[in-house]
Amino acid sequence: MYGKEEAIALRKLFWTSFGKYIGHNRTASGQKGKWLNYKTGVKDIYFRMDVDKRTAKVCIDIQQNDPGIRALFFEQFKEVKTVFEDITNTNEWIWLDNYTNAFNKEISRIYVEIEEVNLYNKDTWNIIFPFLSKHLIALDEFWEEFKDLFKQLEK
Repeated sequence: MYGKEEAIALRKLFWTSFGKYIGHNRTASGQKGKWLNYKTGVKDIYFRMDVDKRTAKVCIDIQQNDPGIRALFFEQFKEVKTVFEDITNTNEWIWLDNYTNAFNKEISRIYVEIEEVNLYNKDTWNIIFPFLSKHLIALDEFWEEFKDLFKQLEK
């Protein structure tokens, strides 16, 4: 068990180390990637990574406040689901049209996860880093191809 300060320091080390691990990868458009703070360019759509004591996740969070607009964005993702799974090279994504996040806000979430890993156990980082990297880079490749489709829904 870690004290509060040790836990904060370990989380910071984890994300700094992951940033260095993925940092040499270019985005699908050939740019230097800002992987830890990925900007989708579409309001209220976020690519997130979440790692805790049990799991690591890569998520697409659709956070529009209007449930109808949020549903429209989620449906658009579902319409391209086959291509999405082809580009991301997995059909293990979990699709939740109604999900309550940590802030008790209703969102839609599409995510993939691995279990039995632990941010606070450096021995599992060699499993977590490739997992996060693989899925975030694949999301970027998908987004490069389909971002404009979602950008049109913003209007």
